Amino acid sequence: MDVPFVLRAVFEICVLWLVFYQLYRAFKDSRAAAIMAGLVLIIGLATVLLEVTHAAVLQQIAGSFLGPGTLLVILFILFHPELRTALAKLGAHRVLGRLWSREQNEDFVTCICDSVSFLVSKRYGALIAICRNNKLSEFVKTGTELDSVCSRELIGTIFMPKTMLHDGAVIINNERIVAAACILPVSNRELKDRSLGLRHRAGIGLAETSDAVVIIVSEETGAVSLVVGNVVQRDISVQMLSARLTELIYSHGSTAQNPSSVKS
Repeated sequence: MDVPFVLRAVFEICVLWLVFYQLYRAFKDSRAAAIMAGLVLIIGLATVLLEVTHAAVLQQIAGSFLGPGTLLVILFILFHPELRTALAKLGAHRVLGRLWSREQNEDFVTCICDSVSFLVSKRYGALIAICRNNKLSEFVKTGTELDSVCSRELIGTIFMPKTMLHDGAVIINNERIVAAACILPVSNRELKDRSLGLRHRAGIGLAETSDAVVIIVSEETGAVSLVVGNVVQRDISVQMLSARLTELIYSHGSTAQNPSSVKS
């Protein structure tokens, strides 16, 4: 037995398994995956039908339209949003993030937690996105640019009902409020929890397309949610929020689930 050949074959199988497994994890819940499954089923049935009927002309036409190049174009069109998201998250990977990690600022974390406590006490709905490596410039442009010092008073005023800036998200970058009333992308994934409203879906949508840390305060219940990646931590306390913000912003820590987390 050729040992190098066997080792090379095992290595190639492992690499292919890893690639396809990661693709499955990334795209399994997307609408494009369901469309792709439908296309595969139709193409499979059509291929079997053409083989059984021996329709040579139709086989030739189908072969010319379903070449490798055409299939690549179809895949790119279907999975364009997911591919864009994957590339963005690759650039913001925690290993790369350590190259430009910031020093811990307890005052900033305290400001955010105090602001959230105020919003909860007043039952003001809120959506706050804190940038890490992705600067969210495209979403900043959709709102009103501020470039202001982060404070409880300002955040509370922004999300006060009936003010001109309360409807939308506040984006914070480098510990400064860079914009308010920003429009965020709503998640296209099928969320298991049907109680999640538009504000939560927008927060999840941003977390899916960037490495931002998203804080959501429910206007109906006053509950606080923290969203990072595809993990939603619901009904967390201010103390837990403080610990998680310190971990996520300054150490680029893990987003692993805990008992209070739910998959989106």
